[in-house]
This record gives sequence, C-alpha cells and structure tokens, in this order.
Amino acid sequence: MVFCHARFSWLAGGYVGVDVFFVISGYVVCLAILHEQQAGTFGLKQFYVRRMKRLAPSLYLVMAATLLACLWLCFPDNNLALVKNIGFVTLFASNVYLARQTGYFDLGADKHPLLHTWSLSVEEQFYLLIPLVLIWLQRHRAPARLAIAAALWALAFAWSCHAVAQGSAGSYYYLQGRLFEFLCGIVLAVLFQAWPVRTRHLVWDLLLLAGLALMVWCATHYGAGTAMPGVGALWPCLGAMLAIAGAQGARYSAVLLANRACTFVGKVSYVFYLWHWPVIFMLGRLELKSPQWMLAAIAASFALAVLTHYRVEQPLRRAQWRPRQTWALLFALPLCVTLSLLALGRYTDNFVAFFPEPYQKDYRESGRTVFNDARASDCWSKEAVTPAAKCTVGDAASPRKAVLLGDSHAYHLISFMDRLGKDNHLAIHDMTFTMCAPIENSPPKAGDPAFQRHAGQCRAHGLAVMQHVLSQPDIGVVIMAAVWDLYENDAPGAQPAPTGHGYLPGQFRTELARTIAQLQAAGKQVVFADDIPLLPPELEDCVSNRLYLPQHQGDHCTYSSRVPLERYQRIDAVLSHMQRRFAGLSVIHTFDVPCRGQVCHAELQGVGLYSHNDRGHLGAGGSTIYYDEYLKRHPGEASAILQRGLVAGAGPATAAGAP
Repeated sequence: MVFCHARFSWLAGGYVGVDVFFVISGYVVCLAILHEQQAGTFGLKQFYVRRMKRLAPSLYLVMAATLLACLWLCFPDNNLALVKNIGFVTLFASNVYLARQTGYFDLGADKHPLLHTWSLSVEEQFYLLIPLVLIWLQRHRAPARLAIAAALWALAFAWSCHAVAQGSAGSYYYLQGRLFEFLCGIVLAVLFQAWPVRTRHLVWDLLLLAGLALMVWCATHYGAGTAMPGVGALWPCLGAMLAIAGAQGARYSAVLLANRACTFVGKVSYVFYLWHWPVIFMLGRLELKSPQWMLAAIAASFALAVLTHYRVEQPLRRAQWRPRQTWALLFALPLCVTLSLLALGRYTDNFVAFFPEPYQKDYRESGRTVFNDARASDCWSKEAVTPAAKCTVGDAASPRKAVLLGDSHAYHLISFMDRLGKDNHLAIHDMTFTMCAPIENSPPKAGDPAFQRHAGQCRAHGLAVMQHVLSQPDIGVVIMAAVWDLYENDAPGAQPAPTGHGYLPGQFRTELARTIAQLQAAGKQVVFADDIPLLPPELEDCVSNRLYLPQHQGDHCTYSSRVPLERYQRIDAVLSHMQRRFAGLSVIHTFDVPCRGQVCHAELQGVGLYSHNDRGHLGAGGSTIYYDEYLKRHPGEASAILQRGLVAGAGPATAAGAP
C-alpha cells in the first residue's frame, strides 16, 4: 500500500493492503475477545481503553506534525480544511469527512494530507461495534456463532456489491461497505477458536502460499479503475483468509511470516502507515516526486515509525492510567484542542491573520472565490429558480432584464457580469448550477452511477429555469456560459457509451439548439461567453507558489497560446455550429483574455487569475479584474452585442422567430 501511495506503477493496486488489513484486524481483535470471554476476563471498558492507548498517541503526534508542516507550506484555506479533518479523526469519522470531499482516486485526492486516516476511522468504528456483536454471540454455541457470522458476512457483502453498483461514495469510505472484510476475519476467528488446528501439514503451507500469491496478484493487477470494494475486494480478502488459515498449521512456509524481520515490521506497521502519507504529501508539495524521492519518503517514514514506536507508542501503552484518565487525555483533551483551533481558524479567516501581508494578499486574491462568499449560499447551485431580489447583479433597477445560465464557469464570472450589467444598464439575474449545461433537457440518467443524483438535480434545475425564463416577458437577454466541451461526446462506434453525465453523441448540441429555438421564439436574445482557458497542470498554483516555495520565486507563470488552442477549437465548434444554425447569436470572447500574442498569463495586473488548487476557476482577484482585461482585449464588443439586441427588438413583449 505504501508503494502504491508512492506512485510506483508496478504496484498500482497496492491499495488492496487496506482490504487485507481489515481482514487481519477482524481476525486478531475477534480472536482476542473470544479468548478473553472464554477465560472470563473480558470487559468493555478495558477493551476500549486498550484500543485508545494503542491507537491514539501516535495518531495525534502525526496529525500535530502534519498541521505544523502544512502551516508552513500550504495555503491558509487548505489548513482550515486540515483542522476540520483532524476534528473528524478525533471523533472516529474521518471517512465521513473525506467521502464528502473527494473520491479516493480523484485527481484532487492527493491534496488531503490526512487522506489515509479514512481507514483508521473505519477500523475504530469497527472496534466500537465488534465487542457488542461478540457479547450477543456469546450466548450461542460455536456452530451457531459460525453460522450467524457467515450470514452477517453474506448480507454485508451483498450490500457492498449493491453500493458499488450504485456508485455510492459510502461503498468505498464507510464501514458498511467494508464490514464484510472484517467479517472475513471474524468468521476465521470463530472457526479456529472453536476448532483449533493441532497438527502441521503441507496442505496448510500450500494454503498460505496461495493466499500470499493471490494478494500479490491483486496488488500488481488492480488499478484506479477497479471497482472497490464489493467483488473487487473479495479476492484480496480471500487471499488474506487463505494466508491466515494456512499459518495455523504450516510446516515450512510459516517462516515467511514469523521471522524476526517480518515480526518487527508488523510491530511498527501501524505507525509506519500513519507517517507514510504525510511524508509523501509534503515531498509532493515541494514537487519532489521522482522515484528516488519516493524511496527516500518511504525510508524516512520507516525511521519515524521506529522512533515513534519506541518513544511514544510503547511507553504510553504501558502507562498505568485509570479509564477516566485515558478518555480525558486521549479523547476529551484532543477534541477540545481541535475545536479551539477550528474556532481560531474561523476567527482569523483560515489563520491568514498570522501570515505576512504578501501571503494575505495572495489569499484574498486566490484563496477566496465567489463560490465561498456569502452570496453563493443564496445564489449558487440551487435546484429551484434563485430569488431575483438577492441574485441580481448589474444595474438592478434597470427595466432591461437578463438571466445568466450555465455551470460553475458561468458563476465564477459573476463579478464580470456585474460590471457588464452596470456598463450596459442591464439587470442580470443569475441561476447557475454546478456541472449543468444551460439547456432545458439534460440527460435523466447519468453514465456514471456516482453522478445519478446530480443528474436528477440538473434536469430539475434546467426545467425550472426554462419555465421561468419563458414565462417572464420582461427578460430580454439570456447569457449562457459553460465548460462547453464538457458535455460533448465524441465516442465512435454504433453503440457508444454515454459520458459520465449521461450525454450521447450529438445529444448536447441537439438539446442546446432546442433550448435556443424556444428562447428566440419567445423574443429573447441569446449571448454566449466562450469560457476561460485551463491552466496547464504544471502551472497550477504557480503565482502562489512563488511565495510558498523558494525554488519558484523566479517563475514567470506564462505558457504558449498554442496550449489552449486545441480545447478552444472544440468550444468554437459548438458555438459556431449554433451561430450557423440560428441568426442573432453572439459570442462574448472571454477565452483569450489572459493571452497576449503568443503568450498566455496566469496573472494579470500582478494578480493571480486562478484560485488555489484549481486550474479552471477564477479566484476572487481574477474574477474582479477579468472584466477590465476583457475590455482591453475586446473594446466595445459586449456593448455592441447588447445594443444590437436592443435595436433588433429583443426585449420585453417582443418575438423573434427561430430560423
């Protein structure tokens, strides 16, 4: 798993290590509880105290070190998110937090310095549950316990498969999606506690070797596209079960697991797991991502693990604390500290008050966006039509009315539209929704099950917005902005698959044309904005990194205008097609604003255009100045377009037929 996180492609499926770990954890913990029950020494209070002393001290140390490093190297907005994550870790719910933030294999997943803590929270939730289950099972005889455990496994496995098929985020991150993996270990523990293996035989060696081989095969053949957990997780879990079973009576091959080296690695494996991802994250933040640096990260993580094991983990496990002391020191106190940090972060605007002025300026311009200001809570990404009183920009008192439709690339132009409306005496009511094209009929079914809920919201939004716009004769202008190429499907073949959002080839253009025809038939002038360029990946955060990373102080943060040209040609193909089909359509050219001649810029007027950790959305600073730069690039264009519509008669109670 560590090598997988270090991006060694030959172990792309190394993430199955967590599945194997859950099986082993279920087996070891269950077997220990069963033995204590048999001896009459088991107690819930003592079990939870031991687990807390085993897991918490090293975890808090690693989280504290990670926070200190991030306060030095990371953006203020990222640091408040990190404190929130720490709070959820303290409450045994990091998996819940991370499931709402990102998918494990999303491109942005590696921006979470505590991403790996999701599995620890799943394990802790299991620890809260398993003693209660075993207390209930204690009243049954061994055959009944085994049958009940097997039945629970079947139910949990069926649920996991169903959740994976539905694309539920909970299938990967939540305990209910992983429960069958723990139950694999529990079934074995119940089996071998009641019927222990008393003789050694070559058959057990073969089982052990087969299990190890199966786990290695999964680690080397799985990838980011493998559906997990469900059936995908069944095979590494089966490998773990075979290895555990084989180890019970292996005659020769047990030395593979019982030698000193493996035993020592097993002792420090927990703290090794804790350290490895923050170390890899920090090196990645410093852009040290080569295989050599990743090997150095693994070595450093192991050294930190050994040091933590002997200086923190072992001494505190032996500490003679009463249960109340343990809970006070390892739960209540860390929770209070985390809540205090969270309050401080909010009071100081994501800790930015502690940063020097250049960092504060960068945060105001690139750390903040129109998506996280107060207005967005009322006007951004609402399924129903937004309230005009709160969500109108431009010249709000003007009798000339317009609406802004589209996705996030429409809403991040809200400052642009405000200035545009004021200059042209136009009241612009925005009603945009994330990842929704400005059309009436979006696909009812997503191609990716993970987007199905969004597909329903998007369709409801499109229908509601169009009904409103067509029913209001005083709305004369409809401005559309979007990531136009996102909704295209160029898949070849007689039976092409839909896109993740559900679009088939040609469907987007058909529905866009249908929407435009209705709008023009109702007398509306339709105006496009042709998007902004995406930054090349290597320039993400370029402007901000000149402050945070010394090696980037001299970076120019520019790129060739040829880079965005290919994408613009796809956008222009959509918009030009509509212009050929419908008379009176106009385009406000926002795409080339950052470009001068053969060079495009990530900053203008000394202001970074893009938000932190984002190549495609404007930051608050970029959103503010984009209109000024547009006027320099295309003086008079927007005014001519809107005046042409007024002269042509597009406006209240005026009809213009579609060609």
